[in-house]
Amino acid sequence: MKWLFVIDPLESLNLSTDSTYAIMKEAVLQGLEVYYCTIQDLFYKSRIPSGITKAFSPSDGQQNLPIINTCPLSNFDLILMRKDPPYDIGYHYATQILSFVRTRVVNSPTALRNYNEKLIILHFPHLIPETIVTSKEILILNFLAEHPKGIVLKSLDSFQGRLVRWIRDASPDSIDVIKQFTHNYTTPVMIQEYLPQVLEGDKRILVLGGKILGVISRIPKKGSFLANFGQGGTGKATHITPRDEEIIAGISKFLLDNDLHFVGIDVIGNFLTEINITCPTGIVQINTLNNIHVEERIVSYFREPKFL
Repeated sequence: MKWLFVIDPLESLNLSTDSTYAIMKEAVLQGLEVYYCTIQDLFYKSRIPSGITKAFSPSDGQQNLPIINTCPLSNFDLILMRKDPPYDIGYHYATQILSFVRTRVVNSPTALRNYNEKLIILHFPHLIPETIVTSKEILILNFLAEHPKGIVLKSLDSFQGRLVRWIRDASPDSIDVIKQFTHNYTTPVMIQEYLPQVLEGDKRILVLGGKILGVISRIPKKGSFLANFGQGGTGKATHITPRDEEIIAGISKFLLDNDLHFVGIDVIGNFLTEINITCPTGIVQINTLNNIHVEERIVSYFREPKFL
């Protein structure tokens, strides 16, 4: 069985903590032929979607030069789209090329195009904090006035906690931030009520096939409200609560109906705040804190004949 991973340049990854690298290594351990490429390596020629791919071994990124192969993407039994955000025009066109491939692609390129990682939670209004999406100054300021603990601005294209701000008042500095985020009130942003529970940590829950795969609590560094690992958050072992199970039950059918088999969700307190469908992370941290290897279950799941 041959798998292709569409990833960021291998040399740009932190191999000790990268979730995709952990999955690739496990696939090799389970006897699969593993290849990788970037979105720039994907192309369409003579009615055939193809790729410039490289054979992978766990030593790649250190010293060995990989074998390069140009071939139709249909040569692979499974393609895993694991490029990190942002979802930009290059990412968009890559999903279009992948949509022409008969081979199964996960997560679905159609779903990756259709569902913004911020806006996707709007499909579950009963599970999320109070939220508006707008570029209008008056609506943002009215929402701020309704929430004395403040509001959180999120760029719809942000990732890893970037372009996220806590706005506590309507000061000139706050107005400047709002203008910056909305590109002078022309581009919509997501605004949510500030949830104080985030200072105690949010939860990253990995979901595979609509079921809970693993969980970790992410604690913001001192002086910050951002719990993302990319913003200096630290991991802590935690457990699944009945509310977490309720959230997963509420979204699992939607995920599977849209061919979103491996996702990461973020939970603050009792609320779903984000669904990461492009390249969910946290595998290594979950493994370390719980003495498990969730990548074994991921590879086994996608090897199932019923999946392919």
